[in-house]
Amino acid sequence: MVGTRMRGRKQSVWRSSAAAVVVLLTSMFSRAAHAEVPLGDVIAFGAYADGLPYDDGEFHALESKLGATLDIASGFVDWDYVLGEERDRRLATEGDRVLLYSWEPHCDRKGHCISFRDVIDGRMDAYLERVDESMKRFPSDIYVRPWAEMNANWSPYQPGTKKRQAGSIEEFKAAWRHLYDFFRERGVDNLKFVFNPDVDGDARNVPFEQLWPGKDPKDGHGYVDVLGLDGYNWGDSGRDDGEDWLEFEALFAQGYRTLTSLDDRAPVWVCEFGSKEPEKNDGTRHSPAPPDSTHDKGVWIRNMLRSTAFPRLQALAYYSAYLPNHDNQRDFRFESSESSLSAVRTYLRSHPHRRPSTKHAAPRRRR
Repeated sequence: MVGTRMRGRKQSVWRSSAAAVVVLLTSMFSRAAHAEVPLGDVIAFGAYADGLPYDDGEFHALESKLGATLDIASGFVDWDYVLGEERDRRLATEGDRVLLYSWEPHCDRKGHCISFRDVIDGRMDAYLERVDESMKRFPSDIYVRPWAEMNANWSPYQPGTKKRQAGSIEEFKAAWRHLYDFFRERGVDNLKFVFNPDVDGDARNVPFEQLWPGKDPKDGHGYVDVLGLDGYNWGDSGRDDGEDWLEFEALFAQGYRTLTSLDDRAPVWVCEFGSKEPEKNDGTRHSPAPPDSTHDKGVWIRNMLRSTAFPRLQALAYYSAYLPNHDNQRDFRFESSESSLSAVRTYLRSHPHRRPSTKHAAPRRRR
């Protein structure tokens, strides 16, 4: 999550569904079928706006600015939040909009933090039971990304560290499996799990493959429904040891290759991403991001939508928010410039909202 994490320095140029569903997704989203199809013609498109899901005012204001209904509402929730209750029903509009939440085990007011070991040992099962009961009543799917960006050195969940919300790499994988199987064994099939690392290439980050939860040794079921990636174009810092401007393809290419090598069928979503606004200085003294006349955010967005480099990519959830004067922020908002806003408006008007499938497959737009 951009608003709370410490980001790395230089960016690098980098529940399993039923068998019938896998066949369906494979036929719909095969590499051959998508090899030359622009992203904008096949993806579901959504965003995060400040406050989601606790306060949806900014999100609906963003839709008004865009003149369109977004396919995905992205948000951040802790482990006090019971997924699938009335607030989520309203936001999902009975399945017309897909919900995608960063599901973040937290520290309470007394300073106790939920660690991987707490999850493994069942100390969070009472909370999970409440989610189980709620999701059984919920009419559509919710996609969750537990411990999102867990590989990153700035993450409070980074496995292999002594951070209070973390634990060992093996504990992370065991906690993930416990969480997934908790709902699977209770027949909850509308809570979809997104394995979601960050693409930053910092050497201090844990490689994706070391965190992959694998498959159950008894029956072979997997533990991941969707492969997710997060990443940001921080812009050109003007420093030799700082960031460079990165186009969407350069930003996600290596992470996409690595992630898709772990599972040859699961759909891919970019769950959290954004671009600096080059028309303004949106950095800080410690994290400079001066104006950049050689780049254009609207062009960046249009280039992304024209890309054919990611044949398994089915959804994009943009981080449209800005907290000024913070080192780990840029003006990622769609409305950061007329160029940026116009690019998104034009795209959405030519690709009208489509009610996504919420029973099994990942959401997508009509080709």
